[in-house]
Amino acid sequence: MAVSKKSAKPQITADTRILALHGDEAAIQKEHLDALRAALKKVHGDVDTYDFDGKTATLADVFDELRGYSLMGGYKVVVVDPADEWISAQRDSGALERYVASPVDHATLVLRCAKGWKSSAKIEKAIGKGHTVIKCEPPSPAEAVSRLVARAKKHHSMQLEKPAAQLLVDRVGVHLVRLETELDKLAAMAGGAGNAVIDRALVERAVEKGNEEKAWAVQGPVLEALLGGGSAGGRAGRSQGGAALEKVRELIDLGGLPEVLVTYAVTDLTRKLAVGARMLAAGEGEARISQELRLWGPEKGLTLRAIRALGAERSAAALDRALTTDARSKSGFGTMLRNLECLCVSLGDRA
Repeated sequence: MAVSKKSAKPQITADTRILALHGDEAAIQKEHLDALRAALKKVHGDVDTYDFDGKTATLADVFDELRGYSLMGGYKVVVVDPADEWISAQRDSGALERYVASPVDHATLVLRCAKGWKSSAKIEKAIGKGHTVIKCEPPSPAEAVSRLVARAKKHHSMQLEKPAAQLLVDRVGVHLVRLETELDKLAAMAGGAGNAVIDRALVERAVEKGNEEKAWAVQGPVLEALLGGGSAGGRAGRSQGGAALEKVRELIDLGGLPEVLVTYAVTDLTRKLAVGARMLAAGEGEARISQELRLWGPEKGLTLRAIRALGAERSAAALDRALTTDARSKSGFGTMLRNLECLCVSLGDRA
C-alpha cells in the first residue's frame, strides 16, 4: 500500500496505475499530477491526458477511455476531477473495485477529490491496496515560507528574503495558488530574472494586508493589555479591563480604525481563546492548537499565554459575552462603541 502523508515523500512511479489525490490544496494536487506525468514520460515517451468532469461523467465514459488504446500509441493518463461524487456513485455496483483490482497496463487513472476523501469504505480499501493515495493539505506557515523562498530561486532566479516571505504568508495566508500569484507579481516588480532581491519593504508596498493581519493589529494590543494589566503602559493601578479598554480607545480615536473592525477583531479573539482552551483541556498539545488556530510568531506566544491563563470555562464565557455584545449592537441596544467598552471590561474581569 503506497500511502503518502504531507510530510512523506510521494511514492509516484511509472508503475502507478491508480493515483488518488484528496484534500483541498489544488496546487499540491497539481504538483503530484505533474510528477506522475514526468515519471511516465521517462518510460513511455509520449503521454496523453484525458480529463473528465466527475459531476457529469459516467463510469462507462471513464472505463471506455481507460481500456481503449491511444490512436497515437502513447500512454494514457485519465483524470476524473472532482472525483468525490463520482466515486460515491459507484459504491453499490462493484465495478470500480473490480477495475482497481486489475487495472489496464497502458493507462493510469487519477482521482482528484476536491473536498477530501469521501468514498465508501470498500472502495477506499480497494484503492489503498497497492495503489498510491496522497493527502494534499495546505502547508504550515513555516513550510509555506520555505516553499516561497525555493520557488523564487527556481522559477525567477531571485532571492526572496525570509522576512519578506513571512510577511507575504501573514498577509495572504497559506493558500499556495494565491501565494504563487503574489510571488510572480513581486518578481516582476523587482525587475525580472537575475540577481534581484525581493525584500520585506517591497511586500509591504505591493501586497495588501489580509484580514488576519488587520485583526491582529487589534488583538495583539488587547492581549498585551489583558495579560499585563496595570503594568502595561506604565500606569499603575489599572485593571486588565481598564488597560484593554484604553487600548481599544487608542486604536479607534488615535489609530483611526473603524469600530466595526475593532469589534470584529475582539470577538474573533474570544473565539480563538475559547477553541484553544477547549483543545488544551482535551489534552491537545500547543503545536496542534497553534496549527488549528493558525498562530505563529508573536501572535502564537501571546495567544497561548492567554489560553493558559483563562482556561476552558472562562474563555467559553468570554466568547458567549462577545457574541451577546455583537447581537446587542446589531439589534440597536446601545451604541457599538459603548457595547465594545463593556466587553473589554468584562474580558479584563475574566483575565
